[in-house]
Amino acid sequence: MRSRLPGVIIIGACLILSSIAFGIFFYQSRLPGKTIRVVGAATRRMGSDIIKWRLTIMRHVPVDGLKNGYTQIGGDQKTFKALLKRNGIDPEDLKVQPVNTNEVYGSQGGGPTGYNVMQSYYLISRDLVTIESLALNPGVLSDQSLIIQSSNLEYYSSKLNEIKRALLFAATSDARGRAEEIAKSTGDRIDNIESARTGVFQITEPYSTEVSDYGVYNTSTKEKDITVTVNVVFKLR
Repeated sequence: MRSRLPGVIIIGACLILSSIAFGIFFYQSRLPGKTIRVVGAATRRMGSDIIKWRLTIMRHVPVDGLKNGYTQIGGDQKTFKALLKRNGIDPEDLKVQPVNTNEVYGSQGGGPTGYNVMQSYYLISRDLVTIESLALNPGVLSDQSLIIQSSNLEYYSSKLNEIKRALLFAATSDARGRAEEIAKSTGDRIDNIESARTGVFQITEPYSTEVSDYGVYNTSTKEKDITVTVNVVFKLR
C-alpha cells in the first residue's frame, strides 16, 4: 500500500497542475486582445472607353395624319442608320425601340389637335470620338431632316472591376499606414488584420462631393473619380 502512495501523489499533483494550467489558458483566451480600428480610403481618376447614346426621334402630324407620321418615322430610321454607316458605325449596333404616339392638345382645350410620333434608340460603341461628333453636333442630324426629341450620352469603363480590386488594395494599405502612425504613440506594433469591412464605391464626376449610402455611379462624364473606404481592425503586439 505504501509503495503505491508516491505514485498516487504524483498523479494527483499532475492533475492539479494540469487544471491550473488549463484554467490560466482559458482565462487568458477570454481576455480581449488589443486592437485598433481605422478607416482607409483610396481614390483614382478613371477614364471611359465605352459610350452609350440614347436618343428619340420625333415627328409631329395633324389629327388626320397619323398614318403618314408612322411612314415618316420609319423613313427617319433608315436615314439615321445610313448616317451611322457613313460615319463608320455598324447600323446593326443600333437598338430600336417600339414607336410611341402622344396626343397633342391646343391651348383652347377640346379634342387633340395632332400627334407626336416618337421612336427611341440606343447605341453602345467604343468609338467615343465618332459618337460624340454626331451626338454633340445637332446640325449633323438636322441636315438629315431628323427631329430629335431627346438625346443623352452615358460613359462607362470596361476596366471597372480591375480598378475596383486595385482600389481595395490601396485602401487597405492606407488603413495599415494610418494604424501604424497611431500605434507609434503607444509603443505598439501592428500585427495581422482581425476583420475588415468594405464600403460602397462612389463613382462621381471629378471633384464631386456627392456620396450615397448605396453608392454613386455617375455616367454623365467621360472622366470620373472612383472612391472606396475600408474599415479595418488590426491586432496589436
